[in-house]
Amino acid sequence: MAHGYLLATFISPLTNTRTDEYGGSLENRLRFPLEVLAAVRRVWPIDKPISVRISAHDWAPGGTTPSDAVEMARALCAGGADIIDVSSGQTVSFERPVYGRLFQTPFSDRVRLEAGVPTMTVGNISSYADVNSILLSGRADLCVLARAHLFDPYWTRHAAQAQGWKMDWPPQYAAVARYSPRND
Repeated sequence: MAHGYLLATFISPLTNTRTDEYGGSLENRLRFPLEVLAAVRRVWPIDKPISVRISAHDWAPGGTTPSDAVEMARALCAGGADIIDVSSGQTVSFERPVYGRLFQTPFSDRVRLEAGVPTMTVGNISSYADVNSILLSGRADLCVLARAHLFDPYWTRHAAQAQGWKMDWPPQYAAVARYSPRND
């Protein structure tokens, strides 16, 4: 439900210009995404979580705002989502995002505190200290990293070792374990 995908186009006022019951107010714009979430919840095992990614800010005039994100998160969790993955942007070509270290975390923090729902945060999280500071300060319940794992597929393993956890190699890697650059 983020980044200009189909359900996101219903949510953002920049892409949803409908005048029927699926357009206009945020409540109306959420109608179809909530219908889809309800259909997924009906067939997905109740003991397995459902996460929903939202664009908390369209970074463009007239678009979704962080205040809207709080309301979206409340509605989505009431509709069956277990955790909200808070991202932003990538909705319209004329957006003007403000990038920086942990630039999306304030959106997750706000949604978590104001909506009272679990969140995942993303956006330029690169160090083990970043993750620890976000989680320990209660700004999110989970940190989601993509680029860091692309750069280092063993990022999580290295983070655990840096925190003092002994990490045995899985059996399928035993033959190459002695070649690890960190000798783990």
